[in-house]
Amino acid sequence: MRLRLLLVLAVVVTAGCSSLFAAGEADDAASDTLTPAPVPEVTPTPERWEIAPGVNSDGVDDVTALVAAHRAATANQSYVWRERRGATTDLNGTVPVADQTVAKVESGSTYYFWTVDERIRLQSGLRTVANYSEYVDGAVQENRYQFAGGPTYRRQQFDPTPPSEHRHIGLSATSAVRQYFAVENTTVSAVRIDGRRHYRIVTGDWPGFAAESVSNGTVTAVVSSDGFVRSLEAAYTIYSADRSRRVRYAFTYERVGNTTVDPPDWFREDR
Repeated sequence: MRLRLLLVLAVVVTAGCSSLFAAGEADDAASDTLTPAPVPEVTPTPERWEIAPGVNSDGVDDVTALVAAHRAATANQSYVWRERRGATTDLNGTVPVADQTVAKVESGSTYYFWTVDERIRLQSGLRTVANYSEYVDGAVQENRYQFAGGPTYRRQQFDPTPPSEHRHIGLSATSAVRQYFAVENTTVSAVRIDGRRHYRIVTGDWPGFAAESVSNGTVTAVVSSDGFVRSLEAAYTIYSADRSRRVRYAFTYERVGNTTVDPPDWFREDR
């Protein structure tokens, strides 16, 4: 009988305890006794780290290293290289661009390229010619051109230069890299091209040429992790007292690793 009375009192006391909390407060009281889960330690991302030769997360910090890596990446590669230029005096309009040079490179000893104009050495001295092209394939080394304003094309043998050292192909690309990446205001973001990781580099406030007043200069380039500058585009305004103009320049590498060179039509003529 005494044991039964004690059990009844225990039930009454327990029931009374639950009435001490208002609705919802019991859950709060229980939660006060939980031990918080440990917060994982976050390792800060380094502010600067190299993502390609001469390039870190802040932009291009060693243009010489980037140029060397680009030359190495293109030395034994096939590709189509396209250089475009354009300018307009309409400072608020779209800048029309057109091909300035197009090169098809199969190897260091096989290539074809065309450019709008060129200065070549003839018996009469240096002359500016139009629609200049070269075709090189081993023992074949011929160029073709016409005098400005003239309808007749001429051909001659010449001593070829490897594409990586050619002033209209490899040297033109690396010269643009040196010129347009002399800036500090740069952002870098990762992109994927053909399944590979690349980096888009965007610069603002490009200072321009020392002898000209340049503003609104922006440069955008795509660079692979081994330093191959796959594309570059610059846009800027040149101010002058007589004629201000908006300018665009760009180069791109296309069909990388998948380019072969066939003899041009003019080479097949008279054969």
